Amino acid sequence: MQDYITNGLTLKEIEQSLFRHMQKQYGHLLQQVLEEIDRTLAEQRDKKRYALKDKRTIRLQTLFGEVEVKRNYYFDREKKVYTSLLDVFLQFDGAHGVSPLLEETAIHLAVTGSSYRQAAQSLEKLVGMHV
Repeated sequence: MQDYITNGLTLKEIEQSLFRHMQKQYGHLLQQVLEEIDRTLAEQRDKKRYALKDKRTIRLQTLFGEVEVKRNYYFDREKKVYTSLLDVFLQFDGAHGVSPLLEETAIHLAVTGSSYRQAAQSLEKLVGMHV
């Protein structure tokens, strides 16, 4: 709080600073929630069907910025394919790397805005990084 007073920041700068700080906090919270869901799925899975192979890290672009999630990767003995139960549970393709909400927001901005470039710039300004 003392920094805000002694550095003579404007309201805009304070608001931006707080927004970026909260984005990081929410990103960390999202990471924790997703990893907890993944742990629960690992405990409750059909161990005869799904063989745990390893943990893989994905980088996910979200409205909170980039979030790294370590998720379990399995071999489905029934279908003979590799999969992530977290992705299946969330109905999400983790390899895609973009959260559904961010993707939906980008599409909305592109469709309702004047151009794709303008939509990308608006999204970058909102999120605080190139997405």
